[in-house]
Amino acid sequence: MPPENAPTIAVIVPTFNERGNPGPLVEQVTAALGDASFRIVFADDSTDDTTREIKDLVCANAAVRLNHSSSRRGLARAVVAALDGITANVVVVMDGDLQHPPTVVPQLVAALDSGADIAVASRYASGGRELGLSGPWRRLVSREISRFARVTLKAARRTSDPLSGFFAFRREIIAGKTLRPVGFKILLEVLVRSDACRVVDVPFTFDRRTRAASKASALEGVRFLRHLLRLRTT
Repeated sequence: MPPENAPTIAVIVPTFNERGNPGPLVEQVTAALGDASFRIVFADDSTDDTTREIKDLVCANAAVRLNHSSSRRGLARAVVAALDGITANVVVVMDGDLQHPPTVVPQLVAALDSGADIAVASRYASGGRELGLSGPWRRLVSREISRFARVTLKAARRTSDPLSGFFAFRREIIAGKTLRPVGFKILLEVLVRSDACRVVDVPFTFDRRTRAASKASALEGVRFLRHLLRLRTT
């Protein structure tokens, strides 16, 4: 049982060198959730001033926590490490680069309140948009990789955006499960290994990046394909 006065919502924000973004993100999440009981946990692997910025936020805001490590490999593993210290049953995962609009967080939570086990912020659901990827080529690659994931894994077909990094779930669906994500794609791991019965999509606009640099790379693509094949044989 969660301790008395524990937050009911945990927002996990994996960060790697997102200088300038943590402060605005905390402000916007706080405004979006209003009077809800929540905690923002930065799962941070940064090697720049991002960690210092988050530490300042922790000192100034009782709702902010920091889980920092310089030895993990990938933002998804940072999320798993942060989960170990969370008691809230509603968990939201979102990027720290402000491409995931905090205004969508209450919609994801509302979907869980309405009976969903996992709520996915989807770029590809009706009404969703993808502005954050630079150029038509990257947008095409993103869509094709998502399509490949759905073809390869039955569990991935439960959402239109199985590679989304913005989603919410009930912590109870992963109780007793071992999550072993690779790179920064953790939603696939949750879809495959959890006890989720109902998955719903919430359309959103994946916004343009205003600070820091994208973490996408050819190496991350290779890691993703290896992860996909490993999940297929699980």
